[in-house]
Amino acid sequence: MKCFRAFAVICVSLMVLTNPSFAKEKQREWQTGKVVDTNRDTTYAGSVGNASGTATTSGGTTYGNANGSSTAVYRVYETYTIEARDYVYVCQEHIRWRWSKPAVLTVNGPVQFAMEKDRIYIKSEDGSEHETKIVKKILKDQQPTANQPAPRN
Repeated sequence: MKCFRAFAVICVSLMVLTNPSFAKEKQREWQTGKVVDTNRDTTYAGSVGNASGTATTSGGTTYGNANGSSTAVYRVYETYTIEARDYVYVCQEHIRWRWSKPAVLTVNGPVQFAMEKDRIYIKSEDGSEHETKIVKKILKDQQPTANQPAPRN
């Protein structure tokens, strides 16, 4: 009886701890930026395939045949250029599967994004989140305000 009770306590505590409603949701600081450009890049990654063959030896001579096929493998990346307040970010999303879709964004339109270390999370226009890796970070030129004179060269 004590063994059953201990087992029940362990099972209930595991169910509570693994329940997604109890898990702390990742809070991101979302910013608004502007989509400057998007681009799809396809890079050749190699090929995969199979080959088979047979060989026979007759009188010191070997005869054989071989057949096989190979398929090219490509890596697909969607590149986004996002203009924020102080920086312009160039980031890439790796499209891993044939049925995966990139973020739906409008060039020169607004975009919601959040930054974490070397990643940018983008909210697509359809509401889905897409994880991208920062490829380049460009400091925007600071325009002088009306009260500050322009720097002399």
